[in-house]
Amino acid sequence: MKRRAILFGGASLVLGGCFDRPCHERNPEQKAFLDGLQALAKPALASSNPLQIEEAAKQSIALAGKVGAFTDWCGTLMKIEGNAQDVALTIDIGRQVSLYAFNDWALAFAGSVADLFTRSRTTPPPGLSEAAIAALKTLRLGERVMLSGRMGEIAGSGLFDLSRLLGKSAAEHRQFLQTPRFVARIEALAASKQK
Repeated sequence: MKRRAILFGGASLVLGGCFDRPCHERNPEQKAFLDGLQALAKPALASSNPLQIEEAAKQSIALAGKVGAFTDWCGTLMKIEGNAQDVALTIDIGRQVSLYAFNDWALAFAGSVADLFTRSRTTPPPGLSEAAIAALKTLRLGERVMLSGRMGEIAGSGLFDLSRLLGKSAAEHRQFLQTPRFVARIEALAASKQK
């Protein structure tokens, strides 16, 4: 009897882990955003029509703009570059979609048309808060994280990230739809308690 209980108990634990929802599907707002991106990209990519692909890329940027502030999104820390003053990081938030946050505004504006859209010459806020940088020092690459912040504007500065789509080719629009990467301001970052 004990052998059967151990056998069935062990099998149920293994199978239970197989049916657990992915991290990026646990937050309804994050899941809705990712589903919206997929709904825009799938028909455009299947059509192979460059005009439809370009329009889907523009609508994806608009969708990110509508997200605004987000809380308790789940992701995987993929890349950290620079140092504490000019850090840049990439977080995979699901289905080949990533967020990019940075503190080096000289890098952000170098050769960019975004500076044409500035309303003031004051330095925009950093892409990572001090608390996020402090938390980042305790994390490892590939680690699952919970994050909160803001999307749709370059780090909340009021600058829309239009430079990504202006003057781009159909191949670049296609690449963007396949693996979108959005600029975000990360205000809170912590290791995820769930795997």
